[in-house]
Amino acid sequence: MTKYFKGGYLFGIVGGVFCLLAFWVLYWIGLEPIDFTLLFACLITPVFVFIGTKNYRDTEGQGEMLFAQGMTVGFVIYGLVALITALGIALFLEMDSTLFDSYKAEKITYLQGKEAYISENVDQDAYDSALAAHQKMSVWDVVLDVFLKIFMLELFFTIIISIILKRIKN
Repeated sequence: MTKYFKGGYLFGIVGGVFCLLAFWVLYWIGLEPIDFTLLFACLITPVFVFIGTKNYRDTEGQGEMLFAQGMTVGFVIYGLVALITALGIALFLEMDSTLFDSYKAEKITYLQGKEAYISENVDQDAYDSALAAHQKMSVWDVVLDVFLKIFMLELFFTIIISIILKRIKN
């Protein structure tokens, strides 16, 4: 297991640092950094998974790699990207509570704008429940949301990349 971790951890760390840099740059230029960082992470993580998995295949595997090996190395990479990004955002949100407050207010305002749509298509209780949940939102809810979104989306990409890079010499 350590060879898979050694084959991917640097790519995961660098990918996570890139996502945090994107978060800070987006914050400083005045854009909403949480959602845009999620988008950035979902676009850049497959690149790091591909490069890291290919690097593992070419170095550790001497040109060979099974699907499961690709999935394991990819898991290390995207798991670290998701973890570093989520923890970095948590640290930033804890230090700057105004960012969290504005993010929470933005989500509540968006939900209030969709009240009629939700009430018509689901029911009023669903809207009331969602609004109450948004009003009780904490920093750790945002962090868990970021982590799970990156983690689940990148699982899909890692499957595809592992299939593409799988190679067995005969």
